Amino acid sequence: MNYSEVLNYISEKNKLGSLPGISAIKELLRRLGNPETKVKALHIAGTNGKGSIMAYVESVLILHGLKVGRYISPAVFDFREKWQINREYMTVEECCDIISRIAEAVSEMESDGFRSPTTFEIETAAAFMYFAEAGCDYMLIECGMGGAGDATNVFEPAELRVLASISFDHMQFLGNTLEAITTEKLGIVRTGETLISYPQCDEVRAVIDKDSKERGYTVIYPDTENLEVQEQSIKGSRFGYKGSEFEISIPGKYQVFNAVTAIEVLRNIPDLTLSDEEIYQGVKGTLWPGRMTIAADKPLFIVDGAHNRDAWVRLADTLQECFGDKRYIFILGVLADKEYEFMLDTLCPLMKKAYTITTSSMRALDGGKLAGLIRERGVDVTFIDGENAYGEIVDAALGDAFGTDDIIITCGTLSFGGKILKAVSDNRHNIVLHDEEFVRRLKEIDEAEKERRFCRHSLDHLVSVARIGALIAVDEGLEISRDVIYATALLHDIGRWSELEKKYDHSEAGAMYAEGILRRAGYSEQDISEIAHAIRCHGEDTEKKNSLAWLLYKADKMSRSCFSCNVYEECFWDENIKNKNIKY
Repeated sequence: MNYSEVLNYISEKNKLGSLPGISAIKELLRRLGNPETKVKALHIAGTNGKGSIMAYVESVLILHGLKVGRYISPAVFDFREKWQINREYMTVEECCDIISRIAEAVSEMESDGFRSPTTFEIETAAAFMYFAEAGCDYMLIECGMGGAGDATNVFEPAELRVLASISFDHMQFLGNTLEAITTEKLGIVRTGETLISYPQCDEVRAVIDKDSKERGYTVIYPDTENLEVQEQSIKGSRFGYKGSEFEISIPGKYQVFNAVTAIEVLRNIPDLTLSDEEIYQGVKGTLWPGRMTIAADKPLFIVDGAHNRDAWVRLADTLQECFGDKRYIFILGVLADKEYEFMLDTLCPLMKKAYTITTSSMRALDGGKLAGLIRERGVDVTFIDGENAYGEIVDAALGDAFGTDDIIITCGTLSFGGKILKAVSDNRHNIVLHDEEFVRRLKEIDEAEKERRFCRHSLDHLVSVARIGALIAVDEGLEISRDVIYATALLHDIGRWSELEKKYDHSEAGAMYAEGILRRAGYSEQDISEIAHAIRCHGEDTEKKNSLAWLLYKADKMSRSCFSCNVYEECFWDENIKNKNIKY
C-alpha cells in the first residue's frame, strides 16, 4: 500500500468502531510473531494525564541515552504522530510497510473466520512491530479508553504499570461510578507487578488499595507530604519533592502531581539507575504540545486538550491560580458524546466572549448547537463554519485580542487543539504585525524618514517584500512556510531606526529586535535563528540559493519600483540590480 491507501484502509476500519475484548488483537499479534514481547514496556492507563506522565518519563530516558518508543492516541497533529521513537514520527515509508504487512495478516484472520481487528487494534499492533524491529530499549504504551479490555493490555509482564488520574469519562463503556471505572483501569495490572499511581482521590485510592491486596501487587503513590509547590505561573511550576528541587514547563498544580508520578516511575524502573541531574533536566525540558500550550505570548493564546469533566475543572482551576478572576475569549469544539453541558457550566463563568466550531470528528457536536447553549448562559458567542473555519476562528479571536490584555483559551478535544495550533502557526505573522514593539519602531522609522527622497522603509515596503517572497517561493518550489516568509519580510528593516540614530547597523539591530518579537508571536527557536540570520545578511547576495536569506535578498530588491522612481538618476544602486520592469 502507498500512504494514501494506508489512510483509506484505516478509514474503512474506523467504521467498525470500538469492540470489546482482546482476543482479536492477541490473534493478530500471534500471526505477526508476538512483537509485544520483544521490548521492555511501561504501560499506563487512566483518564487524564497519561500523555503528560509519559512525556516526562520519555524525556528523561532519552536524556539517559536510551532508544525510546512511544505509542499515543489520539493523534493531535499527524496520523503518524501515534508512533514515535525518540520523539521522531514513524516515516511514511515505515508506516506503509508495517500497515501493509498487518493488513495481510488481518485478511488471513478474516478468511479463517476471526473478526476483523479494529483501527485501534491495528494501530496498537503497528506500534509493537515498529518498536521491536527498531530495537528500542523501552516502549511507553498508553491505553486507549480502557484497561482490562484495552487492546494494549497484551504483554505479561510489564516493567511497570502506571495509573494516571481517574475521573469520569467514557462512562458508556467503563461504568457510571468511579469504582467501576477504576476497576476497569486496574485490569492492566498483574499479580506480582508494581503499579505507580497518581495521587488519587480517596474514593479511587480505596479501590486501588483493596484490589492490590486481593490480587497481590505492589502500589507506590507519590509522597505528597514531601511535596512543596514553591512557584506557579502560566509558564510552569517550581517545586520541592523528597529533598530535591524540580521545575516543569507545563502549568497547573495537577501537572506537578503528574510530574511527581513520573519521578516515581523513573526511580522504580527495574535495573535502571538514573541520576538526580538526569531526572531534573529531563523533567524540566519536557514539553507536551496541546496541553496548556502557549501558542503565542502577546496576545496570550493557550491551547489545551481539556475534553472531559475533570480536565475542564482543572483548566478552570489553573486559570484561576494564574490569573485570578479574569475573563477570557474561548474557542470551543466538542464531541457530542461528551458531557458538554457540564463543560459549559464550568467554563461559561470565565468567558468574556466565545467562538464555536464543528470539529472534523465524526462524533462532533454541531458548533451552532454549542453556540446556542453558550448564548443561553449569557455569553456573547459566534459560530464559525465552512471550509476554512479553523483559520477564520483564529483570525477572529486574534482580531478581538490585539491591542488588549485579553487571553484566548482553546479547549474541547485533543485533535481540535492540534488544528487550532496549526491555524495559529499560519497566522503568526499577523501577531508580529500587531506587536507593540514592532508598531512603535515602525512609527519611529516613518518619522525619521519623512523627508527621505529615496526608497523608504515603510510598512508598504515590508508587505511588498513579504508578498514577493511568497511568490518567489512558489516559483522556486521552496519548502519555506508563508508565515516564516512574511515574518522575515516584516522584520527585516525593523532596525532601520537604530541605524538612523547612528547606534547600530540596521541589519544587526533588526536581527536583535526581531528575536523578542518572534518569541512573543510563538515562533520556534529554530525559526528565530533562521529569520535572524536572514535579516543580518539581507543587504548582500551572499547566501546559498533557495535559503531564507537568499529569498529575502531577492524579494527586498525586487520590491523597489525603480521603473517609476522620481529620483532614478540620483540612486546609488548599480544599473544591473535596478528593477526596470515588473517581474512580481
